[in-house]
Amino acid sequence: MNGFTDAVRTRIANASCLVGGIDRGACGVSLADAPHPRVIVDLDQTGSPLGGTQTKCDFLFFADPDLVVPIEIKDHGAPDITKAIRQLQAGAKAAQELASADLAITFRPVLVSRNLRRHKQLQLRGARVGFRKHQERVRRLVCGDPLTGALESA
Repeated sequence: MNGFTDAVRTRIANASCLVGGIDRGACGVSLADAPHPRVIVDLDQTGSPLGGTQTKCDFLFFADPDLVVPIEIKDHGAPDITKAIRQLQAGAKAAQELASADLAITFRPVLVSRNLRRHKQLQLRGARVGFRKHQERVRRLVCGDPLTGALESA
């Protein structure tokens, strides 16, 4: 095996940040039908490629052949959309370091939260995260939704 996810895995010095699921508190996403093989990096765990005090999203999801998904979970209250976008952007920057530079990447930033009020939905609708000179719209999932719902084209 020497696919995309294997290459990502070799760039992570401490495997203790590799996890099998995506959840924070009472909120997460279902990985039913999510692409395989995959690598999920919990950026809050020991061994994470980002330091403990750095701005970061909660998870980075990598799947063969070329999928990169930074994921931020807001499990309570009305999320600060601006802060969530900064966290996703920091995740995108970390993903650039882990993903092979010579491979075209499918990039899908995702915010997971409970219900959003209309003004937050409107704010999120215009939100973009940059990855390798491209700006990608942030997708939103409700806690418990399958990750595959955010993986289709824009």
